[in-house]
Amino acid sequence: MPTYRHTSVVPVDFATVWVFYDAIEGLEALTPEWLGGRVSRVVGPDGTVAPDEFRVGTEVHLTIQPFNCAFLPEREWVVSITDREVSDDRAGFVDEQVDDRGPFETWRHTHRFAALDGDTVLHDRITYRVPTAGDLPVMTPFLAGFLRYRHRRTRALLAE
Repeated sequence: MPTYRHTSVVPVDFATVWVFYDAIEGLEALTPEWLGGRVSRVVGPDGTVAPDEFRVGTEVHLTIQPFNCAFLPEREWVVSITDREVSDDRAGFVDEQVDDRGPFETWRHTHRFAALDGDTVLHDRITYRVPTAGDLPVMTPFLAGFLRYRHRRTRALLAE
């Protein structure tokens, strides 16, 4: 399957970055306008609406309309948190698309964070498959822009 990775260092302490990424507000702030997406609801593994953190079993429901084009129908995209690790200087989680409830045949996004001398290393890894494209990396340029945007936005929001 096609895979895209992006790593950068943000001049912000690990705890601040982790708290930001582990919250619905962080997800909303990091969703680019050109994705035409919004978080419609987040449900924790125990049924709690809008939980305080992304625990294993949490489902995130997004509504997307790429490039805000009226001729492209809105679509629901549901991902579930399937893995989560947290320690004093490292953390991460994995979200995977739930069945066919999104634009991909398969989607797995690994988010990793590590403390580095007062800064934080952000590492994203996305493995995906697009319907009808098989293992062609047709979405890689889009994902490259998406992750670069998220890392720059993290820096802009948290390093001020």
